Amino acid sequence: MRETLCRRIARAFARHAAQVMPQGEMGWGQAMQNECEAVENDQKALRWAVGCVFAGYWESSNAMLQTWYARGLLACLIVLLGLREFFAPFLIFSYRMHYLGLANFLGMRTAGHDYRRLIPVMDAIPAWLPVLWAASGLLFLAALWRMLRRQSASGLLFFLAFGLDLVGLWVVRSIQASTGVVITPNPIVRAGGVVLTFLTGMVLWRMTRKRDLTENG
Repeated sequence: MRETLCRRIARAFARHAAQVMPQGEMGWGQAMQNECEAVENDQKALRWAVGCVFAGYWESSNAMLQTWYARGLLACLIVLLGLREFFAPFLIFSYRMHYLGLANFLGMRTAGHDYRRLIPVMDAIPAWLPVLWAASGLLFLAALWRMLRRQSASGLLFFLAFGLDLVGLWVVRSIQASTGVVITPNPIVRAGGVVLTFLTGMVLWRMTRKRDLTENG
């Protein structure tokens, strides 16, 4: 019986899925090919093989996330996110304590390059908000510490920090509306920061999820 094009494509996909599997999962790749051959319907075999390709690349990306350079890049991103949370508290503290040299130095790193533009906002910020930002920064760094030590719950700490950061953004937004001073005039920059933080958290979750499941299992 002549082999159909659908069957040939299914076999090629199943073979490719086995090839992209990480070294430790080669047995799974062979099992995928065997299962594809066992499916009698050509269209069902093709659908199975396409799913195998997705699974192969998923496992391959998981293996890549366990490499030292992927972990190093993620660690750098989390460090930057953690340090970012301490910027506003330091600026507010230096302004309120009249350390104007430090306030001017930090203000040069803001939009407009002048802390005096932000004085109405800093005067309106409640005392608990810098504490919330500092707590968010500490949680980011705690998530990094647990990731580097290959301990569980690092993703949970990260997203808890992210949640506190979002609360801070919501409060600042209302303060900006009441004072008429916009801290970050470019909305793309603000949205980009939120998206980058979320994507970093998702990568951290993927990096640690398989290990967490193994420990819990």
